[in-house]
Amino acid sequence: MYISSPYIAETAEEMEKNKSDTLIACEHAYSLSRLAGVKIAPITPHVNFPYVDLQSPEGKAEASRMGLFLLSKCDEMWVAGDTISDEMRDEIQAAVRMRIPVISMGIESRKIQDVVADLKPMFDEKTCFKGSADKDYTNKILVLNPTVLAPWAKDPVNQLWYAKNGFGLAPNARGRAVYATCLYDGEEARWDRMDFMGIADPDRLPAWAGEHRKCLFK
Repeated sequence: MYISSPYIAETAEEMEKNKSDTLIACEHAYSLSRLAGVKIAPITPHVNFPYVDLQSPEGKAEASRMGLFLLSKCDEMWVAGDTISDEMRDEIQAAVRMRIPVISMGIESRKIQDVVADLKPMFDEKTCFKGSADKDYTNKILVLNPTVLAPWAKDPVNQLWYAKNGFGLAPNARGRAVYATCLYDGEEARWDRMDFMGIADPDRLPAWAGEHRKCLFK
């Protein structure tokens, strides 16, 4: 069972309170499971990953990746706390994409429903220039096929990649490797040419894509 709750705060005192509230939520979930005669193991990133510096951007990103990976192994998500933070929003939407039931632990169900309603659809072939799958990919923004993403990573922000090098950039090359940078978070990875649906049409991309592309080339 994955417990989603607030953690990041402006002061150390607020963060400690959030951590304490999360532990209480975990204990409550565990107690309910014992009463029901069901064996569960409540997990949550900021309790299970105390060694990660959640104050730094790198630490937050790493904790988010590890948390979403753990979420993909869970049967349910329980949402605790009074508010839904940005991190919780990502977790809830990831759970919905993975078809993991999301259950309220006291928070208004309407707040969870609002997050679900704001879920962005994955990019598809319509996001690409027609016939671009057969074009040269050098220095182009490519759209990754969502089927190659891990369950916990299925989010449109993980689909846009800037192609840098590799034999797979050329449509007729024997090599298939494409080395690219994720437009959203700057992660670098190796993909196969066939993993991409084509070259992205800028007119069909969200505003953040253009902004991140500019930052990438500063």
